[in-house]
Amino acid sequence: MSKILYSDKHIQIFEDKIRFKSWCLPWGKKDVKLSHVKKISEKKMGLFSGRLRISGSNNFRDWFHFDATRPTKKKAIVLETDFHVYKRLWITPEKHNTAFNIIKKLI
Repeated sequence: MSKILYSDKHIQIFEDKIRFKSWCLPWGKKDVKLSHVKKISEKKMGLFSGRLRISGSNNFRDWFHFDATRPTKKKAIVLETDFHVYKRLWITPEKHNTAFNIIKKLI
């Protein structure tokens, strides 16, 4: 098992993957290998651009892991993947800058 580089209530970042502790609603773990991540960026979230989305998606392009505190957050990390469905994974870690810098170094 690879070393945990970051961990909070919603995600864990390992040397080779990101584990979503609550992929869909408050249950359902999912691991995403970092080899599938092609690009990382930061996006500001507004009322109609992800901030009110607690979990899931309204299209087949973006996915938001479960985060009941997302409405209080102003920015997200967006991982662009090579997946056919849900190409962009929106992450809202508790320590945004720390998680962003770790992932950026890994990809």
